Amino acid sequence: MVVHRTTRRPSFTYRGLELSHPYVVLLELASMLEHDDLVIAVDSLISRDPPLRGASLEAIWAATDSYEARWGAPALRKALLDARPNTDSPGETRTRLLLLRAGFPEPVINHPVTDPGTETTRYLDLAFPEYKIGVEYDGDYHRTVKNQWRADQARKDSLASLGWDLRTVTSQDIKEPRRALDALHRSFARAGARPPAASNWSGRALELLGRSLRPPATT
Repeated sequence: MVVHRTTRRPSFTYRGLELSHPYVVLLELASMLEHDDLVIAVDSLISRDPPLRGASLEAIWAATDSYEARWGAPALRKALLDARPNTDSPGETRTRLLLLRAGFPEPVINHPVTDPGTETTRYLDLAFPEYKIGVEYDGDYHRTVKNQWRADQARKDSLASLGWDLRTVTSQDIKEPRRALDALHRSFARAGARPPAASNWSGRALELLGRSLRPPATT
């Protein structure tokens, strides 16, 4: 007779229903999702928005190490290496992964910039503060919602007046990244920074870079 022992998976009760703990859900998703989608799932759990934030990166690491490998732990550990706290959206995560794979340095996530005239603080999706370069991911709602579009124009004008060079990335740029990467490369060169080699996203390298990114939904 063979006895199989299993570890009871953590759960909690909500309105009379027993639900899987978020850590367990991540482990289960790890066996089904592509790498980038799993990174997005982790980022959403450690997001900047307090109502949405459900864990810390350290806590997810600890939980992953305590469960068996068949739960998807190896894939989740790999995703945790690419996950970062304080990200606001899947588009931001995909943009960050794109920049890192192209050879750009690690950006600061949701970097605060305060306008001394209005005392308004704005947060850049991704930033390289030492060079005053920012990268923003804009979903379609940034152009289809009037109030959002107006706020974006005021935001960009304010940041430009403070000396920031702001680059914009869309879902199309994630699918076909050369334009956005070339633009950021020029921004680095203008700032006196050392950009990565443009050959990282040309020819065969561009093809391989595109394959590493799953095209996002149009958002």
